[in-house]
Amino acid sequence: MLESDQGKQIRAILTQDAERLKKNLDGRQAELQRLKDAFEKQGATITPEARADKEKQYQAKLKDYQRLYNDYQTELQQKDMEYTQRVLKEVEEVVRALGEKEKYSLILEKSQAGILYATPAIDITGKVITLFNEAAKKKPVK
Repeated sequence: MLESDQGKQIRAILTQDAERLKKNLDGRQAELQRLKDAFEKQGATITPEARADKEKQYQAKLKDYQRLYNDYQTELQQKDMEYTQRVLKEVEEVVRALGEKEKYSLILEKSQAGILYATPAIDITGKVITLFNEAAKKKPVK
């Protein structure tokens, strides 16, 4: 799946999303660090009430950051799962059509089927990828 053109496009999309989200997180992390540095710098010179207030602000922003990080992780995992399921369904259609056309009795998924050895002459992975790429050209990645 990852070797196909569509699989490569999906990886690129997910990588771009991850970079965009990381950039946002990096900005928030820098803001947290500035707050912490300012808090530590002013620590001895401010009143205990002001100190408690700044600590509370820092803790609230830290929780927001952690929540956002978890949300981003969940979002990326969900997108990856959605893309994977869609591509697997399309690959299944291509494999089924190939199996019917070329009268295969059985087609196994090489990396998941527990195959310890198979002669390369019977490996149709390249054929499946080629057919899948041709079919995928008609349906662009969304």
